[in-house]
Amino acid sequence: MGTNKFTRIFAVLALRALTRTFVFCALALSIAHVYGQAAGDQKPLGISRTWFGDFDMTNPDGKVSHDTAVLILQENGLSLTGSAGATIDRQSPMTAGKVDNGQVLFHLDAAGGVDFALHMDAGHLRGTATMHSSNGSMHAEIDVRPAPGLIPHAQLVQEIEEADHNAFAAFEACDESGYAKFLSKDLEFYHDHTGEQGYEQNLKALRERCAEGIKLRRELVDGSLIVNAVPGYGAIEAGAHRFYSKQPDGTEHLDATAEFTTVWSKESGSWKLTRVISYDHH
Repeated sequence: MGTNKFTRIFAVLALRALTRTFVFCALALSIAHVYGQAAGDQKPLGISRTWFGDFDMTNPDGKVSHDTAVLILQENGLSLTGSAGATIDRQSPMTAGKVDNGQVLFHLDAAGGVDFALHMDAGHLRGTATMHSSNGSMHAEIDVRPAPGLIPHAQLVQEIEEADHNAFAAFEACDESGYAKFLSKDLEFYHDHTGEQGYEQNLKALRERCAEGIKLRRELVDGSLIVNAVPGYGAIEAGAHRFYSKQPDGTEHLDATAEFTTVWSKESGSWKLTRVISYDHH
């Protein structure tokens, strides 16, 4: 075989091999690009929190029923875990949770099976839920928003009890700055003897009492404390307490017994009193 012919054959074979290599690399890059878009390129939605809002169900007969909806979501990459229910204390665990191209998808086994498909819209999670039953499918419209302070009830009670205790510990110790940490600048304080007070007036009353050497000890009435969530805001606390006046010799006497209702907000990151109603002093 002549040298020129051999060279031409070798060149053709090399070109074919190079072409196959190029096609293989291009296909691999294309697959990697598509996979990257499907997985790695998706950005987290930032939905790991508690959500509260509305659940409007259309029944097979066309009637619409309304209820509340609470979602507790934990985003882990493209997977999603958590629970959902009508209230913070009535939750069912979700399965098959995932985030797919901006869609929040999950399933509840409760009520015969419910499939959710939600998306972010102006800071809300909105979408649909489809329930499957022997009477046919029912569809619901979901609209939930972030719910500051809405946490499991046992945790909420613990946090409010702790905030209540620490606020009154500062009050009893005449620690004005420590007490102020638990008061909202927008505080409204209503007292059936002294009337209405705001943030500054409340701190002034503490300063004046302490300057006069009057020290009080506050004691909750056993079994009187009630704590409930305020979805989307914080918590309501109610109960009864006694105030004892402490004398210089260490003795003390009962100064007053009263009922109270307080509203707490955690919007600033820590629990603060925004409304206080103190009444039935005797």
